[in-house]
Amino acid sequence: MVGIVIGSGIFATPPQIAGSLDRFGPMISVWILGGILALCGALTYAELAAMYPRTGGVYVFLRVSYGRLPAFMYGWSALLITYPASVAAVSVVFAAYLTRLFPGLNGSQQYIAAGLALCMCALNMLGVKLGARVQRGFTAAKILALVALVGFAFVTLSGRWEHLTPVFAMPSVGWSATAWALAMASVLWTFEGWADGPTLSGEVRNIRTDLPRALFISAALVTGVYVLVNTAYVYVLGIPAIAQTDSVAVDLATSAIGPYGAVFVTVLVVVSTVGCVNGMVIAGSRVFFAMARDGLFFEWVGRVQPRFLTPANSLAVLGVVSAWYCLLGTFEQIMKYFIFVASIWYIFVTLAVIVQRRKHPHADRPYRVPLYPIPPLLFVLAATGLTYQLLIDNTRDATIGLALLALSIPIYFLWHKLRKVKSTIQ
Repeated sequence: MVGIVIGSGIFATPPQIAGSLDRFGPMISVWILGGILALCGALTYAELAAMYPRTGGVYVFLRVSYGRLPAFMYGWSALLITYPASVAAVSVVFAAYLTRLFPGLNGSQQYIAAGLALCMCALNMLGVKLGARVQRGFTAAKILALVALVGFAFVTLSGRWEHLTPVFAMPSVGWSATAWALAMASVLWTFEGWADGPTLSGEVRNIRTDLPRALFISAALVTGVYVLVNTAYVYVLGIPAIAQTDSVAVDLATSAIGPYGAVFVTVLVVVSTVGCVNGMVIAGSRVFFAMARDGLFFEWVGRVQPRFLTPANSLAVLGVVSAWYCLLGTFEQIMKYFIFVASIWYIFVTLAVIVQRRKHPHADRPYRVPLYPIPPLLFVLAATGLTYQLLIDNTRDATIGLALLALSIPIYFLWHKLRKVKSTIQ
């Protein structure tokens, strides 16, 4: 999960946040609040995953809480928007940084990005344990590199403690709901991925302890890393410099290490993005696999590869769609739809805990959300506010996202009718 969450966001979003909240206290507070919200969401998802330890995660939670149509709508958005667009976005970042290391590859970034998406899908076809080992290796490498980057920052002579003070000063333009919402949207996008762990709940050995522990530790660890890295950015560069750069990590490393700093960060981003893509591929493929097992997608997508015992066909579908987005080169627009659509599903899935508590009060719950109902309600409140703000600030893209979701409704009924006809013929 740490490998999925820590991708390219920590290198891209700090300038946007610094531009909205130009004091250290407010800037760092949104990262801490983002971590708290991610933890609230993770603890909520853990209860659902422990109740329904089946491969598919969010898809399963929606189906048992609201029915097959909402679950199909989620799967539809996951297939066409959420996972392939995310994989493509991070793959393109990988290609861009790889060509910095090897300039001769310039001009072929789209093909490199598509190749990464396909390679990660192919690798995970060869075994769950192999994919997990690769994930652990890349995650350990990126955490160590980020810790080293923070260490370099705090031993350098170019840092200034004055950049961090006064800690509790308000932004220069005062408190603004729009600025705060935009900053929080960027932060929550950087935390995106914490919800992907439950997609593998059907493959966890000890669901009662392992999954809640993984959710809690990963949310806490990522929050700690993000706070340290952003503090290092401010300590060395200062908030005005962060707000004006488009390569904050490169600037930090160059100031702290010298000319080799840019190479260090470039390698760090390459490693980080590979691990992120691998994790998203593992999680996303399980959604389509679960849909097919439920009869809401082509039956062959739900088959397990007999030799390697992996959802190979589902991985192939995700790889092809993701690679197509990479080659298409217009996935940035799709990402705008994704952020709005994903926030809607976050709200519905978190509310599913309350639905399940009411529908099945005496059901076996190997894990219960601590301090219920505070964590789910806190998360829903924040997610609803951000969804509304995204709708107001980007009405066109939000409307397109809603239209894509609405399109899944007639497709669901058509699919259901075709299956009836098929079963009648058989």
